[in-house]
Amino acid sequence: MALPCCIPFWAAGFSFARGHFTVNVPYDQYLPMIFQGEEPNIGIRAFTYGYDMYAPERSVVFHYYDNGHGKDNVNTKKKKPKEVKLFWENENNYGNVAMYAMRRLKGIIETNPEIRSAQWNHIENVKYGIGKVRTTAKYFETFGIHPTSHTVEKHLCQFVRMDMHLKFITALRDNTMGLDYDQIHFQFKGDLYPDTEADADDAAETDDAAETDDAAETDADDATTDNAGGNADTDDVITNR
Repeated sequence: MALPCCIPFWAAGFSFARGHFTVNVPYDQYLPMIFQGEEPNIGIRAFTYGYDMYAPERSVVFHYYDNGHGKDNVNTKKKKPKEVKLFWENENNYGNVAMYAMRRLKGIIETNPEIRSAQWNHIENVKYGIGKVRTTAKYFETFGIHPTSHTVEKHLCQFVRMDMHLKFITALRDNTMGLDYDQIHFQFKGDLYPDTEADADDAAETDDAAETDDAAETDADDATTDNAGGNADTDDVITNR
């Protein structure tokens, strides 16, 4: 397909939009020591402001993820790279800063209903909060995200790769200014796609990651954002992993 495809996710590594996107959906300056969760936070907030995300038809930029633990390449005789320092290597020096930041992040996008409102920092939560064009509930229902159980319907990525665009593009506004989610009544369910062996491996990895995140109370939900503002009716953001 020689067109950008609509997707529910926002990626920090490759994002282009009109300038008012950063005005309506600015980075939250009250989230110290946050790495996991930054993109869902921006994405879901953007959704509530009426922004739509699109990915280019092909990958044009990549991240070089390498932790230095790989084996030497015997074919090219290249040495393995030096171990890369991690963002969170000094996290323990800051007490519970990361935990409270994650509570705020998830509280704003409404993905931690088990945490009482009084347990997270609400400073400037209007400026860094959700919009009024769409609701987070619409986002969660549409893409099979369950905040109460902290689960996501399986096979969501398979749906996003192609079927989402084909199904949702019919709701494109006549003026081409984004998708009209009032016309979209679809609710994604994982049983739309058959299970594969790869799915079982992915599920096991997800369970392991969830156990680690829960222990530190710094897990991030894979969610995107709904339009949060009232100024921009809808707009487009080009983003890609």
